[in-house]
Amino acid sequence: MIMAKRGINRKVIRYRISAFIMAFLCFYLFTDIGAEAKEAEMSSANEIVVVLDCSQSMEEVDPQCAAFDFVKGLSAVLPRDYRVGVVAYRDEVCVSQPLGSSHAMIESALGEPEYANYGNAGAGLAEALGLFGEDAAAKRIILISDGEIMMKTKEGTQESADLFTQAVKDASGNHIAVDVIALGPRIEEGHTVYEAAGATGGQLYELPDGDKLNDFAETLLFEQWKLRASHVGKISGLRGELSVQLPDCLMSKAEIILLGSQQNENMSLNCEAEKVNLSKGDRYTVIELLHPMADEVRIQMSADSPMDISAYLTAEYDFHLSAGYTYAVKEQTANLWLKIANQKEQDMLEGHLKDGGMQIYLDGEQQTCRIVGNSLRISGHYEQDAVANLRVAFEGLYGNYYGDGEEAVEIMVPVIEEEPPPEIDWFFWTVIAAFAAALLVILCLAYRHKRRAANRRKYIDESRTLPAETKSRKSDFNGKLQIYVIHNRDGIDYPPESINLFARCNREMITLEWLLDVCNLPLNVRGAERIMIRPGDDRSLIIKNNSKASVLMGRELLIKGHAYHLYYGEKVTFIFDQEDTEIEVHYRDLKPNERQGR
Repeated sequence: MIMAKRGINRKVIRYRISAFIMAFLCFYLFTDIGAEAKEAEMSSANEIVVVLDCSQSMEEVDPQCAAFDFVKGLSAVLPRDYRVGVVAYRDEVCVSQPLGSSHAMIESALGEPEYANYGNAGAGLAEALGLFGEDAAAKRIILISDGEIMMKTKEGTQESADLFTQAVKDASGNHIAVDVIALGPRIEEGHTVYEAAGATGGQLYELPDGDKLNDFAETLLFEQWKLRASHVGKISGLRGELSVQLPDCLMSKAEIILLGSQQNENMSLNCEAEKVNLSKGDRYTVIELLHPMADEVRIQMSADSPMDISAYLTAEYDFHLSAGYTYAVKEQTANLWLKIANQKEQDMLEGHLKDGGMQIYLDGEQQTCRIVGNSLRISGHYEQDAVANLRVAFEGLYGNYYGDGEEAVEIMVPVIEEEPPPEIDWFFWTVIAAFAAALLVILCLAYRHKRRAANRRKYIDESRTLPAETKSRKSDFNGKLQIYVIHNRDGIDYPPESINLFARCNREMITLEWLLDVCNLPLNVRGAERIMIRPGDDRSLIIKNNSKASVLMGRELLIKGHAYHLYYGEKVTFIFDQEDTEIEVHYRDLKPNERQGR
């Protein structure tokens, strides 16, 4: 993260920039600048060579050397898919900077602005033609001159003019347009450069002097070339402040371009980005934010003379696509999804793209799609295996997008074989029907038994029973108890134990402690002696818990101090939290052979 706040002094800026370039030129060439030049070479769609007339006669129409500033500003502003080269000439070619050169390289090559000697336009244009490659989609030369071809001798002038004419023919044959920016009044006599524009399909721009180059730069870049940028404000007067709002923080680079009269004697910049680069001339400033981290940039400027600055915002996004599909068999429809992510795998649909601005094409036809989650959803009808070709276009947006905008998805349509209707297996269905009838009878009987059991009263309200009745009423123990130790603190696996109450127990009351002792289960649980079991009516057992243990009958928690009926086939669970012990007691009826033991 970088918090940038910088002050710039006009009197020392050139010395600082020169020292900065000399110290770090190699670093930039092999890191950021080299990487960007490589990316531009791979994805270049436009190649531009600027040819600058540096002869002595140019000083009359451009005394402030604004043409030098125009060339440097052009190299700083153009996006990465424009490869820029520079040729400057006097008597001979004095500067030849190849296509793909960075702003720092072009600024260093042009050096201190100076007009001197004669103008060999033929050598300059021929040198420019030699810089072009073969793969660019568009090639263009911008020739900045006062219009005159003039050498020291008449023969030299004629030789230069002939070379210029031949270079114009070569440019036309190679589909290279030559735009001529002519400064000063038109020259009517002698050899001139004006013919190059019409002969190659280029444009002729006639400006009264170099001071008009700044306004012309805005018109050329944003109106004629239609670079993707948005106007974000102006700074006027001796002091100004500008707040620029970025659309998101998913871009690889954002550039704020300041064009117009400026001194930048005092400039401060507040922003957050991984890296901030600054390119500056007399009439331009380019603020480059690599991977911005905050969506607001604040600029403050002041000067001794009035400023008149227009601010533009442009951005570069690196992206890649991923796609897939699901297939709806009944509808014979492939439901495709498409994801767009940047270099850091951030979802770009979370940025300004969520508001639209994209054109999605499926097999060459534009589609209406919707955003679901982090992907675009599109549907296509496919009756057999096919390849769905998806394409994304970002036309109409202010930003520049770099990446492969096409993705192919192989659609595999599942094969569905029609099967003949199966024959009815009557024997099978008869067996199923008989089984269902038997199951229904069993369920009815179980339901009746359950209703009967439910009608039996389990809870005993002993408060309404007279002591004399309780004492006179007596029942015998019946059935047997099966005891299971579900869990104990020591983790010992005790086998199930059984006790025949009908044969062994002739008491009026027993306790859980007695049961555990008779069954040789040395659990030593506290409170077992306070859990009472006595015989009840209808061959039931009466359970009464006077301990701190939890007693469950099915899912019902028995209230302490209250008596409950336990009938055949039911179970009761005793949970002793302090001893970490759980015991289940099942109440069963005796088989006839078990009763013989009494």
